[in-house]
Amino acid sequence: MDHDHDHNHGPDDAVSCPMIMTFHGGHCERILWNGWVASTVAEFVFSALAIFLMAFCYEILKYLREYILRQTVRKEAERVALEMQAKSTNMPAHTSGGGCPRSTMAEIQDKSYAQRVFSTPHLIQTILNAIQIFISYLLMLIFMTFNYWLCLAVVLGLGVGYFFFGWIKQEVYESECCQ
Repeated sequence: MDHDHDHNHGPDDAVSCPMIMTFHGGHCERILWNGWVASTVAEFVFSALAIFLMAFCYEILKYLREYILRQTVRKEAERVALEMQAKSTNMPAHTSGGGCPRSTMAEIQDKSYAQRVFSTPHLIQTILNAIQIFISYLLMLIFMTFNYWLCLAVVLGLGVGYFFFGWIKQEVYESECCQ
């Protein structure tokens, strides 16, 4: 019974790297796609650097999404505050009943669900989220090559990315899991 799953059928697949399902070293790896084969040390080092940069970009995307969200919330809060201020300056002098002016309780013009969903910041957030998810799955699959050098490239890329971008949070209670 043939258990070889490399499927080397064409002339482009001349290099055959075994798929080892335990943690291992070495420089011969097929990474993500059939065309991405690191068979020499130089190819492997450049592949590890590309993986490091991919993991670093993952952290940049996380920061960028948080930054855009923070900016959007700030702009919306400023808009509501200006609208409240404009309504309070147009408020009549007399109050009725419980002491609250009627115009103060007037509804603030709020965006509809469709306006919020199709707003530019939300569309940008959605695209960045999809890219971030795609990169995260690629990093997981790279880690699942079980090559400890590639695993180290993933971990170091995420660690260095967090070092530069992950600590930039305005609130202490902000975390990735509970927002």
